[in-house]
Amino acid sequence: MPNRDNLPRVSVIIPTYNRSTLLERTVKSVLAQTYPNLETIVVDDGSTDDTALVMAQYAGQITYLQQSNQGVAAARNYGLRVATGAYINFLDHDDLLLPTKIERQVQLLEARPEIGLVHCGYYHIDENDNRLEKMTFLPDGTLAELVCINQIWSGAPLIRRQCLERAGNYDDVWTADWDMWLRIAQTGQQFACIQEPLGAYRILPGSEMSNVSKLEHGSFYTLDRIFADPQLPTDVLAEKAKAYGTTHLWLSWRYYGAGQWEEAQRNLTEALTLLPHLLENPKELLESIYGDALGVRISDPVEFILNILEHLPPIAAGLRSYKTQLLATVRVGLALRNYAFGNLAKAQQELTEAIALNPTLLEHTGDFANLLGHYATKLPVSTPSLFVETVFQNLPPGAQSLARMRSQVLSDVQVSSAFENYYANRRHLVVPQILQALRYQPAWLKNKGVISILLKSLPALLSREQAMS
Repeated sequence: MPNRDNLPRVSVIIPTYNRSTLLERTVKSVLAQTYPNLETIVVDDGSTDDTALVMAQYAGQITYLQQSNQGVAAARNYGLRVATGAYINFLDHDDLLLPTKIERQVQLLEARPEIGLVHCGYYHIDENDNRLEKMTFLPDGTLAELVCINQIWSGAPLIRRQCLERAGNYDDVWTADWDMWLRIAQTGQQFACIQEPLGAYRILPGSEMSNVSKLEHGSFYTLDRIFADPQLPTDVLAEKAKAYGTTHLWLSWRYYGAGQWEEAQRNLTEALTLLPHLLENPKELLESIYGDALGVRISDPVEFILNILEHLPPIAAGLRSYKTQLLATVRVGLALRNYAFGNLAKAQQELTEAIALNPTLLEHTGDFANLLGHYATKLPVSTPSLFVETVFQNLPPGAQSLARMRSQVLSDVQVSSAFENYYANRRHLVVPQILQALRYQPAWLKNKGVISILLKSLPALLSREQAMS
């Protein structure tokens, strides 16, 4: 890297309240960054635990600020007033940065002055730092995309300071990262995403995300503000029904998970009224249900499905006919999760139960192949192709017909891994992965995207081979 003095300063702002143990892990992850010109600002929002004592160990390495308890918005705004960086990264007090995050993002922002905010892929982790799943292949984040779904983790963005100044301070009414990303996008700033996990978002019971009524109030506060803008571009305005509908749908699953049936039914009714195509062709709706059931916030996916089906509003009563399909799909997902964590006997049991529920899985093997390919790139496995091989080598008795999908799944996974390595700038790995994919499925030769990254990655492979010879 260039000399520290020649690099723009980055300020990482961490608001905190009574979370000293996890806060220390967060601070250590920032101090371990490979980027040298960095300041770490911790804003203590009136903690009553030993936060001050723990942070005293880092005197000279961080800026530690204290204020009376005023909330996350006030803490973030205080940190921003003190920060001296040209680039800003807000980070929650229980999340982590991987070592090269800031360096990679600064390189992109310096090379592309038209970009105002760059975010990244990330991991979901538990209270013990165990990786639960990987979030990659995310959209860059146009305003039209962001009003419908927020896939940007709160600690992911590195933001040009002037973008924040144009967007204004965090809102005391609703301290939501989604609201801030939308306000930045409304100023006309372009977003970019580094398609590689560069941080970790911790999932804890009792977090703010579990307060569903607060989420509902804040989400529609944000949407109402956006769509009240008379200057809203027509492409964004055209997404209004989808934006409100998908938000109601997401909230309904949160309410079902919390056991708040009336609120869940109300939101699901609103969602399906705004998005009637979900009932006309329910495949997308079913994918949303089992996808949420297998998400990191749901402790018992089977119970989650049964609770939804037991407490459906009248408009969605027809979903009960899909009970067997939903439960079987969830069992497959649980099986793949157990394969990933080395629990082979439990994995075989779950897959056996899935087939008993829905024997057509053995006939329509493409459904299993799609799920396996998806989870191979999502679950925290070191090598997706080895994970796939593990699954096929340890199928339960009676499920051997699934093995005929081996070549297709391995091919798909090699291509997904190639794209991930391409965007992560590990291009010397791309060519062998695509060649392996072609060995399994020559039809990839007709895919322009695959051939494009293959050709663009050849120089990196040749350069590496020359350096090693």
